[in-house]
Amino acid sequence: MSLAVASVCCFANFCPSLIAEEIKYPSPDGRFALRITQSKDDEYHPTVELIEKNSGTVLVTLHNASDDELFDASESVLVWSADSKSVAYGFRASPPGARVLSLGALVCFWNGSGFDKVFLPENLPSPRIKFPKGKEENVKPYGGGVKPLKWLKSGELEMSSEEMMLSRDDGKSYTGVMRFTVSFDAQHQPTVKNIGKSKTEVDE
Repeated sequence: MSLAVASVCCFANFCPSLIAEEIKYPSPDGRFALRITQSKDDEYHPTVELIEKNSGTVLVTLHNASDDELFDASESVLVWSADSKSVAYGFRASPPGARVLSLGALVCFWNGSGFDKVFLPENLPSPRIKFPKGKEENVKPYGGGVKPLKWLKSGELEMSSEEMMLSRDDGKSYTGVMRFTVSFDAQHQPTVKNIGKSKTEVDE
């Protein structure tokens, strides 16, 4: 009997330290939020879920701990529409420690009882980096991708697209940035619209 009690105490004492849970990015109406759950012994296989905040009910799983690929949830973000019925999920798709950055996004829509995932088109707009004359040949890619910015009153999602390059000739990092919007029809099929101009940022 004493052994059983000791086992229960050990379990109660150590289990909380093995699992870390973080809830953030609540919806405007306060009903929903993002929950990240991960083992402190394996922080790069987290579970990322969209939940009902008060009950903890899982509405949709965005990343699963059982996935083989490494995933860093620290850069995960939710961008909500004003009515809390549309949400864009932004994440870092490249594994931790990867030399090339890869950013991705997907969208979820409320269906009355949960959220349905909608994947964005594969070939989203990417910016053109403007290098000084003679500095565009000897370059090294650092990656990039897309991230959600905000929902517009029209129902379109405004997004940012970035690409990063290092010029070996002058040692400077060049980042191309552009904005565009994505519209969704009644079946939530996405279409890219309103592609802006590329801008180049230089980091000494």
